[in-house]
Amino acid sequence: MSKCGSLALLAVFFAAGAPAETLDPLARGQAAWAGRAESHNGSQADPGPIGEAVRAFEDARSADPEDLAALAQLLRALWFQGEHTPLDDEAKLRVFEYGRDLAQHAIDTLTSDLSTRDGKPTSEEIAAHVRDTESAGEIYFWAAAHWGLWGRHRGKIASARQGVAGKIRDYAEVTIALDERLQNAGGRRILGRLHTEAPKLPFVTGWIDRREAIRHLERAVELAPEDLMNRLYLLEALIEFDSARRPDAIRQLRQLVEQEPQPSTIVEDLKILEDARELLERAD
Repeated sequence: MSKCGSLALLAVFFAAGAPAETLDPLARGQAAWAGRAESHNGSQADPGPIGEAVRAFEDARSADPEDLAALAQLLRALWFQGEHTPLDDEAKLRVFEYGRDLAQHAIDTLTSDLSTRDGKPTSEEIAAHVRDTESAGEIYFWAAAHWGLWGRHRGKIASARQGVAGKIRDYAEVTIALDERLQNAGGRRILGRLHTEAPKLPFVTGWIDRREAIRHLERAVELAPEDLMNRLYLLEALIEFDSARRPDAIRQLRQLVEQEPQPSTIVEDLKILEDARELLERAD
């Protein structure tokens, strides 16, 4: 639904004399989410609409704590709040910590009755166990995202030593096993970004592989070529780690920065294009 459509939906309720707080909280949250870019300033969103979305999805969860679809939408709203509103670093850390804890609790509940003969279950075993649970893939995706963003704001080295990279990897792999196309190949995108950014520490994150970054991000672009984030992350990995392909990656990056943002994701796209321009300045 477009922003105008969401506002029109709310106007219908208001015209009927129903105050916003009496609306179904899930519908209220979805309407606020659709209008998240209202009054944005470039890649910075006004905190009001997304704050309303967060509160509404929290209300939906309070009404039904087992509703994973509502939780997934809350996690998405928290991601946007932390990434695209003018919060300081400490506030961003709190947002992502909240999202991390919500997602982790849901995953712990989903897998509480999962047992294997060999100890730690594989991503395929976890996926098979939760496959029939509505929104399980979304929960694993947003768990990986919030753990990653919390780790970035906590500090990459400290987070790696606390096992954060392993959690991000594991949850992204379950996301892929459940639905490789979910969130525009989000599992591949997160894995690619992890192998791009995470420090390679002996006995901690020795499995980090820059070649794997390129492989996962190439697959993400193959599955969702229209996604600007997939394209930016792949080009960044190529520029940093593949000298033979670097000139062509820079050429593609020049094309990327000329893209027009989509109205439905204008704040998100403007941030990606800003990051692309900064990368191009460093690469030239």
